[in-house]
Amino acid sequence: MTNILDAVKEQLSPELLTEAAKIYGENEAGIFKAIGSLAPAILAGILQKSGDSHSMDNVFSSIRDFDPAILGNLGSLLEQGNLAQHDPRNISGHLIGTIFGAKVPAITNAVASFSGVKQSSASALLGLTGPLVMGLLSKKINADGLRPTGLVGYLLSQKSNFMSVLPSGIASLLGMVNSGIGNQPGTEKSMGGMGWFWPLLLLLGIGSAIVFFMKNCS
Repeated sequence: MTNILDAVKEQLSPELLTEAAKIYGENEAGIFKAIGSLAPAILAGILQKSGDSHSMDNVFSSIRDFDPAILGNLGSLLEQGNLAQHDPRNISGHLIGTIFGAKVPAITNAVASFSGVKQSSASALLGLTGPLVMGLLSKKINADGLRPTGLVGYLLSQKSNFMSVLPSGIASLLGMVNSGIGNQPGTEKSMGGMGWFWPLLLLLGIGSAIVFFMKNCS
């Protein structure tokens, strides 16, 4: 796994985005943009904990022990209802609370503003993006036998990638705005290399228009 955001991209199938949009009452573009903001925010939040060895050890243990099998069934993370004790969303929720603390509502508000989705949708998408990021990092840790310092080194090697797509509003909340990196609010850059996504949405829209036209002409 060379680029963590490329790995995130590979997990976001059109079917998953469409299902998420349907459940949350959003459009696929907004869902994609929200995840494209949350994923780098989580990575930046984890990296920020590297300055506190005790906190970083706890973060590392939580990620290392996370079951990456959920990557094969991300659609289950969209299900509604109460969370079980070992639900991946519950486990990732503890990590999110550790790295963001009281900033969680402000971050989801910033994601909502940047992506155009409702704040409730941005919050719910943490339950998808958190386990997705944790699953990928867990695979990396266990495949390469990384220790906490190894994870930090890996994230540092990826920092320019995920900070370059982090909206400046979120970068500011994380105290990273002075680094000179991070997108300005409203820009379209999000998880580079996703040029396939917009033609897909165009085709979906054309298909829907054809179906509508045929129904009204029959």
